[in-house]
Formats: sequence, C-alpha cells, structure tokens
Amino acid sequence: MYLDQAHFPIVFLREEGPSDTPLPNQFVELLANGKKFVLITHHRPGGDHDETHEERKERALFFKQIKNQLRELCRGIIFIQGERPFALPTRVAAQTFVKALGMTVAFVDDEQTAVQQGNTLL
Repeated sequence: MYLDQAHFPIVFLREEGPSDTPLPNQFVELLANGKKFVLITHHRPGGDHDETHEERKERALFFKQIKNQLRELCRGIIFIQGERPFALPTRVAAQTFVKALGMTVAFVDDEQTAVQQGNTLL
C-alpha cells in the first residue's frame, strides 16, 4: 500500500503503487509537512486477512503513536465503497477506529464524490 499525494491535500491510500517505502514511514513523511489533508481509500477495512496478529498489533501501536498528529492534520477519512456497500459490521468497525483517532469518517460510492466531500472537509 502507498500514499498517493499527487493531488495533495487530497491523499489516496492505494493498494498498489510505486513506493518501496513502508506505509508507516510514508505516514510519518506526510505528517512531517504539517499541512492539513483528507485521506481517501478504496481499501476495505478488515480486508487484511493475510496479516498476522503481530502485524495488526504493530499497526495499532503505530497509529496510537501518531494519533495526535493525525487528529490535528487529517480532516477525515473517506472510504469508497463502489457498487458493493460495506457490511454494517465493517462500517461500524471503521467508524470506531477513525473516531478513536479523532477524525471524521464517510462512506461514498465513487471517487468523484469522495474528492468533492474531501474538499468540503478541508
């Protein structure tokens, strides 16, 4: 996964991309610039079934470490559902995670709507 900042302050969390930099390092770099942004993703929460317990634990600890910076700079996270809406338990889990970080969360059908909503949040 990588953070596509080509349309900053709209930042896309993409499944595949050119970055060889680990995702936590990409988040550190993004937060280091000190500018507000919105994160948009097609990634379905809980879809990392190949992730080990230890990897999930490391990810949770990392987000706990950057929580205050995220709260200050990230105006919200927008999940693009596409044609297949997220199941209610998935939506609740995503909302709980994002709200614990102190951000707004939204679920939209397409990228255009996500960008429009992202601009509104900014």
